[in-house]
Amino acid sequence: MGYTIKKDFPHVMSEPDQKYTAFKERNPVGSYRREFEVPAEWAGRRQFITFDGVDCAFFLWVNGKKVGYSVNSRNAAEFDVTTLLKPGKNMIAVEVYQYSSGTWLEDQDMWRLHGIFRNVTLWSAPQVHIRDFFVQTDLDKEYRDATINVSAIIKNYSEKGAVSQVVTATLYDRNGKEIARGNANGHRLNAKQEESLQLKLQLANPDKWTAETPNLYTLVLSGSSGEILSTKVGVRKIEIKGRVFMVNGVPIKLKGVNRHEHWSDVGHAITEEQMIRDLQIIKQGNCNHVRTCHYSDDPRWYELCDEWGIWLVAEANMEYHGYDKKFDEEPTIKAAIVDRNVANTQNFKNHPAVIIWSLGNEGGNGGSNVRAALKAVKAIDSTRFVHYERFGTGKNNPADLDGRMYGTAEDYANVARNKELTKPFYICEFVHAMFNSMGSLEEYSQVFDNNAEILGGAIWEFQDQGLWNKRDPKHPILAYGGGFGEYPNDHYFIHKGVVAWDRKTVKPHFPEMKKAFQWIETQLADPANGTIRIKNKYQFISLDGFDASWSLSENGLEIAKGKLKYRPINARSTGSANVPYKIEHPKAGAEYFLRISYTQKEATLWADKGFEVASAQFKLPVYTPPVNTIADVHPLKLEENVQGIVLSGNQFSVSFSKKTGFINQINKAGVPLLAPNGSPRLHLWRAAHRNDDNWAFDMWERFGVTTLNYKLVSIKAERVSNAAVKVTAVTHADGKEGFGVYHTATYLVKGSGNIVVDNQVSFVGLRINLARIGVRVLFDKSFDKMAFYGRGPFENYADRKSAADVGIYEIGVNDQYEYEKPMERGNHEEVRWASFSGKGKPPVLIQADEKLMQVAALPHTDEQMYPVEYKIDLPASTATVVCISTKTLGVGSASCGPRPLESFQVFSEPTRFSYTIKL
Repeated sequence: MGYTIKKDFPHVMSEPDQKYTAFKERNPVGSYRREFEVPAEWAGRRQFITFDGVDCAFFLWVNGKKVGYSVNSRNAAEFDVTTLLKPGKNMIAVEVYQYSSGTWLEDQDMWRLHGIFRNVTLWSAPQVHIRDFFVQTDLDKEYRDATINVSAIIKNYSEKGAVSQVVTATLYDRNGKEIARGNANGHRLNAKQEESLQLKLQLANPDKWTAETPNLYTLVLSGSSGEILSTKVGVRKIEIKGRVFMVNGVPIKLKGVNRHEHWSDVGHAITEEQMIRDLQIIKQGNCNHVRTCHYSDDPRWYELCDEWGIWLVAEANMEYHGYDKKFDEEPTIKAAIVDRNVANTQNFKNHPAVIIWSLGNEGGNGGSNVRAALKAVKAIDSTRFVHYERFGTGKNNPADLDGRMYGTAEDYANVARNKELTKPFYICEFVHAMFNSMGSLEEYSQVFDNNAEILGGAIWEFQDQGLWNKRDPKHPILAYGGGFGEYPNDHYFIHKGVVAWDRKTVKPHFPEMKKAFQWIETQLADPANGTIRIKNKYQFISLDGFDASWSLSENGLEIAKGKLKYRPINARSTGSANVPYKIEHPKAGAEYFLRISYTQKEATLWADKGFEVASAQFKLPVYTPPVNTIADVHPLKLEENVQGIVLSGNQFSVSFSKKTGFINQINKAGVPLLAPNGSPRLHLWRAAHRNDDNWAFDMWERFGVTTLNYKLVSIKAERVSNAAVKVTAVTHADGKEGFGVYHTATYLVKGSGNIVVDNQVSFVGLRINLARIGVRVLFDKSFDKMAFYGRGPFENYADRKSAADVGIYEIGVNDQYEYEKPMERGNHEEVRWASFSGKGKPPVLIQADEKLMQVAALPHTDEQMYPVEYKIDLPASTATVVCISTKTLGVGSASCGPRPLESFQVFSEPTRFSYTIKL
C-alpha cells in the first residue's frame, strides 16, 4: 500500500490528494486521562511507567507536567516519573498522534489502527536498582554440560552515594529445587552511577531447551537492596557450521508462519487468552516457528513461546517499502533505524525462543543505515544470528543468513545446490495464503527436508486480518482494505491466512499445512507383506510419546483396523513396522486404501490425548476381478421432431433442444432435476481467486473465455439398440483474438436411466491458460447435499490436496468454507462418484471414467460471484451449480508469489473425458 499520507518525508501533514482519508483528517489525535493512587509503601523508591504499545506516537503528562515523548509504536516506552508523583491521587494524561516521524518506518501492510493497544504499567524499584540483566547460556564441545553467564547492570538512581551491592543468582529446576547459585560483589556507587556485574553458573548435563523440548529453569536475581527479579532460562547453544544452522549440535528446520498481532473483533489489542489460542493452533498445525512480522510483539508473547516451544525470528519494528532505497542512505533517519533494532534486541534478549534477529522487513536494499543496525545488534548479542531479506544472498550480504522471499520450490532447491553460497538460507515469506491459495506447500516442505542448506521458512501468513465493520447492523462485513471507506488501503492484502478470523472455523489451508509440516513420514515399503518405513523427522525427540494405528478401507468404507507396534525410533532416525492387514477375497472392481495415524499418548499444553499429529494414506496394489456388466434390458423410447429430441425410459426422460444442442430437462419419477438453462455446458474459467489476477484471469478476459456463447453446429440422434440411443451434439464458441472452442458431446442414454456422456474438446487459436476443462450443470437448488467418494472432506486442488484423504464424505452445499470475497471454491480432486440429493428430490449420481474427475457444488455461478466484493452481497441462490472437470487449475500463490507449477496448470489443448449420470 505504501503510506496513507502524502509521501513528503520528513513532513507528515502535507496536503495529499483529495481522495486520501488524510486530506480531511490530516493528523487525528486521541487523548487519554486516568486517575490513580500511588501505594504508600512506595515512598522513597523510584517510580516508573511503561507503555508496551502506543500507535503511532505520544506525549505523556503526569499531574499536569510534561514527562516526555515516544515515537516507536511497538517497543516499550519507559519513563521515570518519581519526582512528579505525590501522595494520594495522581493524574496521567496521554496524547496520541496518528502520524509522526515514526510513520515513515512503520509502513507494514496491515490495518493502520492507532491508540494505546498494549499494557500500561506503573511500577516501583529501590533507589539502587538492577536496571538490566542479560542471561546467556553455552554448552561444552559435547553439548552436555552448560555454563550460564549473567551480566547485571546496577544503577544508583539516588542523589547520594550508595553502599556496594551484592547480586546473587540462584537457579531452580521445574520442581523449585535449587541447583546452582553464584554471587557478584559490586563497588560503591556514586549518585546516578551504574556498573555491570558478571556471574557464572555451571550445570552438569541440564535439560536443554528446544522447540520440541521447552525445558525451562527459573533464575532469581536478588540484590542487597532487597530487590528480587526472576526470569526463565532455557539452556541451548546456537551455531552455524558451514551452511547448516544448528541448535545444541543438531541441524534444525524451521517450518512455520508469519504472525501479525490481530484478532478481527479487537484489532491489535489482543489478550493473553488470544495469544494462547494462537499458539495452540500453531502447534497443532505442526509449526515449530513464528516470525514476528513486522515488529516487536507484546512481551507476553515471547514468554509464552519460551514455555510452549517455538523457534522465533524476532523482527524489529521497521518497514519502509513506500520509500524503499531512499532510506537506505538517508542520514536523518539512521538513528531511528538503529534505535528500533536496539530496542528489539534489548527487550527480548533473555528469551530462549528467540534464535534469530530480523532487522525489519522490505526496506530498500539494505544500505548503510540497516548495516549500522546490524552492527548495533551484534554489539549487544553475539550469541544469536541476524537476518535481513533485502540483503539478499552471496558475498555482499553482511548478515549471517541468506534469504529471498516468494521463490518457487525449485528456486530454493537450486539455492541449496549453489556451491558459491556460504550461509544457511532462510525464507522469511512464502506460499502467500490470500483467499483460495497456498499451493505446492508439500513441494516446499520436501525441499526443506532434503537440503541441509535450507533452514526453512514462514508461510505468509497465520491468520486472516479481516476487521469487523458493524456500523450497519443489517450489513456486517468482515472488512478488508477499504471496507471502512479509508483510502489508500491494502485492499485484499489484508485478508490472507492459514486460519480463519475466528480461529474456530477450519479453513482448507490449515490441514494442508499440518500435513506438509508433519514430523513423522511414512512410506509403504512392501505392500505384499504390509511393511512400512517410518521416518522420525523430529530433531530432538523420539516417537515414544505417540501411539500409532492403522485402518483399511474398501471403496471408501473402513473394513479393518488395529494398533501399530514398532521398535523405538529416535530423533532423526528411521524404523519399520508390519501392518497386519489381510485382503483375502478382493471385491470385484474395488480399491483398497491403507491409512496410518500417529496420535499423542498424553495431553500437552497444546493438544489433548489422542490428538493426531501425523498420518499417511496409501492406495494398495491389490488385484481385483473385473465387474460383471449387466446388459441394459429396459426399453428406451425415442421421440424426435423439428424442435427437439425426447428420450423416455424407466421412470425418467431426457429432452434435447435442436436449437441449442443442449439438454432442456431431465425428469426422474416426474420430478424435474435441472434449473433453467441447467444443461451440462463446457466451462473453462472460474470466479478469480486473487492468485488468478494479473495473469490467468486477465488472459481469460482478453481471449473472451469468460463470455463464450456456444452455438449449435449439429445434432443427431441414433438408435443403438432397443435400450439405448446416442445423441451427438457439436457446439462452437468464438472468443476474442482468434480464440475459439469446439465441443462434441455424445450422450449414450440407456433405458435404465444411465447417461454416459463423452466429451471431445478442441481449441482454435493460441495455446492459453484455462481454469478448468469440464462441464457445468445447474441442478435445482433443492439439491443441497452432496455425497462423494474422493478427496475430502474439505476443498482441495491439484496443488493443495496432500491432506485430503480419499474417502466417502457428505457435505451441505451451503455449509462449505466461504471466502469473504466471493470466488470459485469447493473443488474436490480424484472423485470417483458424487451423489446429489435434497428434500423432495430423487438422488442423482455422477460417476467418473477411469481418469477420475474434479467436482465442486456451489450455490452460485462464477458469473454471480466474480463482481461481488463481500459474500453478504451475493444474490439469493437460484441453482446448485455443479462443475465436473477433468482438469482444474491449481491455486498457486501468485497474489504475491509464483503461479501454480506448470504441472498444475490447464492449457487449451485437445481433451477427451467422460462421465456417467445415473438416474
